Amino acid sequence: MPGEQSLSDVLRNSLMHGDLPFRDFVELALYHPEFGYYARAESPVGREGDFITSPLLSPVFAFALGKLVNEFLSRAGEGVAQIVDIGCGDGALICDLARRRDGAAPAGEDASAPVFFGLDRNLGRAQPDPHVTYVTSLDEIPPAEARLIISNELFDALPFARLVQRGEDLHELWVTERDGALDWTEREADARYDDYFAERGIELEDGQFADVSLEWSALYDELCRFVGRGLIVTFDYGLPQTKLFRGRMRRFGTAAAYSRQRVSRDLLINPGEQDLTAHINFDDLRRTGERQGFATLFFDVQAKFLLALGAAEHEFLRPIGEVAIDSAEHGMALLEARDDAKRLILPDGIGADIRVLAQACRMGGDDWRFQTRLF
Repeated sequence: MPGEQSLSDVLRNSLMHGDLPFRDFVELALYHPEFGYYARAESPVGREGDFITSPLLSPVFAFALGKLVNEFLSRAGEGVAQIVDIGCGDGALICDLARRRDGAAPAGEDASAPVFFGLDRNLGRAQPDPHVTYVTSLDEIPPAEARLIISNELFDALPFARLVQRGEDLHELWVTERDGALDWTEREADARYDDYFAERGIELEDGQFADVSLEWSALYDELCRFVGRGLIVTFDYGLPQTKLFRGRMRRFGTAAAYSRQRVSRDLLINPGEQDLTAHINFDDLRRTGERQGFATLFFDVQAKFLLALGAAEHEFLRPIGEVAIDSAEHGMALLEARDDAKRLILPDGIGADIRVLAQACRMGGDDWRFQTRLF
């Protein structure tokens, strides 16, 4: 509307016409085209940002996924094969994968065969690369015989509803305005959320909160239909539903806000200035893929996935005695880089917090490298 100078103005104008479901509040806070969190000119991701992701934490992540790209292309057969990073952000990961493939392609291989795409609704921060094509929707990607889809922390960034069980009734949290400040209110939940829990046999305890996005299944279904033949690999914060909605452990749900590397449970403050996220129900993705004919090949923590791909072969994870050190400065930088790399694979780091789901369709029956059991 005219005169809106901030997301607070947008929300204030919206609330003049009635309260907002929290799911719609999240949509505005994250994705408003002008004032949303992900519309900002500066990237919120990185060491100086609000949070850091695996690709930006250490090059070991792209190193391991580069091995997956090579294996996928070796299995894809004749015809066009594509590698697509969904929710690519600034494109750092897909560009790294494209450069690694360009430098490792066998002699005589048609350089035009593998095509790398980065997809994001906001491409303002995408770094240009001659090997990568950026798009804002799946419809912009041309046909292919096989596709590898990679997403990293995509589904936990989808707008979600916040729900609470009150006796026999499921309530949905809405956002209202009281005395000039944003506040919570409750209403009877949309019937779709009652159906969500009933269809999955989930029973919440009285007073238990839960965070759910109906878009988890919808988006994954769209990806499955888009792939047809290929592999979908999903990295995200989430759990199977038996753990995600366990009353004692998850009584207050999983919704959180991130700002300046700190986590908060105050979801309504500073709209548009903090990330809002909730753990995903990985069973929604798994079952959706299996209904579309995809076989579940892997579901476990990120550390196991990366190590099975060969992450330990990177110089940052090899025994320190095998690495040449040129100077004290080089040694200090190497130690810091090794610490970051270890966070990807150690049980107390991001490697244990993030889970990986890998599903394939019409890609043959032989085991993939990531299915190797290391421990």
